[in-house]
Amino acid sequence: MSLRMKTLTAAVLSLVTSSPLMAAEDINNGYEDYTINRTFETMSPKDKAIANRIIYGCYMGCHRPAREEVTESLSPKLEGFDPQYFYDQWVDMDNERKAGISSQMKEIVYQYSPHDMASVAVVLGERKMSYNPEPEVLASDAFKRGKEKYDASCKMCHGEQGASTNPAYPPLKGQMPAYIFEQMTAYRDGKRTNRQGPIMAPFARMLSEEDYKDIIAYVSGKEYRAVERREYITGIGMPPVKDFVLPDTGQIQNFTDIKGEDSDYPQSPMSYTISESGKTVFDNNTKLMWERESSRIWMTAVEGQEYCDSLELDGYTDWRYPLMKELQSIADMGEFRPAINTDVFANMPRANSGIWTFPVSDHPDHVWHVGFPDAHIMGQHTASTKLVRCVRADNGAAYHNMDYVDNKDGTVTERITDRMWQQNIDYQRRNWEDSIQYCENLNYAGYDDWRLPNIKEAVSIVNYNKTSPSIDEEFFPNTPVKYFFWTNSSDVAGPTIHMRPLGLRKKDQTPEMLDLRHTGDNEGWAQGYLIGSGLGMTKDNLFYARCIRNP
Repeated sequence: MSLRMKTLTAAVLSLVTSSPLMAAEDINNGYEDYTINRTFETMSPKDKAIANRIIYGCYMGCHRPAREEVTESLSPKLEGFDPQYFYDQWVDMDNERKAGISSQMKEIVYQYSPHDMASVAVVLGERKMSYNPEPEVLASDAFKRGKEKYDASCKMCHGEQGASTNPAYPPLKGQMPAYIFEQMTAYRDGKRTNRQGPIMAPFARMLSEEDYKDIIAYVSGKEYRAVERREYITGIGMPPVKDFVLPDTGQIQNFTDIKGEDSDYPQSPMSYTISESGKTVFDNNTKLMWERESSRIWMTAVEGQEYCDSLELDGYTDWRYPLMKELQSIADMGEFRPAINTDVFANMPRANSGIWTFPVSDHPDHVWHVGFPDAHIMGQHTASTKLVRCVRADNGAAYHNMDYVDNKDGTVTERITDRMWQQNIDYQRRNWEDSIQYCENLNYAGYDDWRLPNIKEAVSIVNYNKTSPSIDEEFFPNTPVKYFFWTNSSDVAGPTIHMRPLGLRKKDQTPEMLDLRHTGDNEGWAQGYLIGSGLGMTKDNLFYARCIRNP
């Protein structure tokens, strides 16, 4: 070989082995068949930035209690997993993984592309799971017993004290105690069967719950503590509020050139009356009375219930926790951080401002909250802390139970909100704009004035006392739960909600500032009927549509 050929060959080899541009790419055959070949070192700066933004949202949301070492949290720490293992578990949330609160995740798997989720997996895999043991646990008999039991049954796969180096088995050292306990009982009871489930099941059945607790003490350095469970308000049997009117979302911005978005259908603008004392607010639409200031301290669900039970304001003592539809009714979807009228409702932080709402979610240790940075609807662990804003209504009434009439023509009328719904959907999934146009062009049951519902209307038909589906099947049979349903409301906050600068409140914006058609904002509100979550989603997602009209 000539000197020149040797030099050229060496240069090519150098490029192949050292240049990020020549790094192996992931194999993307769809989100269920995705192989991660990228490493942290070969990831592009753009992919890292996207991953970190998604991770930040996870930490700001459900996984914040894990970051803060809230021992009772069912949300796990996310760091230190083999990237492919992490990604595969994410996919399984959509399919066979049913343990714990995986239903909270089942709809979120569609929020991000497989490539972006793989990027998240790689970035988190580069980080080490924190291990912050409690000294009294390290010195306990449970820790000693846990080491013996762990070494005899778990060490072979999960490594020394759970510091796994085997990509097929997750790290356990430092993981949240309640999360480990929940997964062990799920393996034992056959509720978690995905991936290594068949291998784990015999071990989980061989060990007792006391063994679980000892092993948890050893690998996490913390004591497993079951959350205090209470009978919270359910809303079942509570009568409707007299003269109730469903308020608009508050969205006045324009996001698209096509007709049919939220701001094209003003109906009942939000309207409030502040009491003379300044301590309470009366909603002139819903006829609910609200505590004007949210609690000044963050409370667990139990503490919040006790707070509302003992509250006395403006001569009223019948305050209670709000139900989900009630709390979401005061959300202003035309604002963000917080998504509420701050002239009317005081003491709302502009960053983390979740407020407890009920009933319980699909897990006895999880209840609902509205995250008022943008007014998303998600479950949260009762041992976590949220703000509290109490509510009351005359005669023990509530906005919770609906009054349906099957019109026997493929439509359903809901008499509390005075809306008519398309009963039988076409099961076609479309992006946001196509969903709007589908309803605008629909001629169904003899009516041609259908439209896509706004997010408050979509929430109104959720049955928060049932799951899979969280909707009344007698009137809405065969409602899909695997994907969301689009609404005509856009997510003003967008994907960069926690990073973007705070702008003027909408009342101070010019018409030009309210025109967001060409800004690149690309998230809309989507409502799920698996458990009732409502989230901002990228408008390119293909979701279902159920149209609505005013009878």
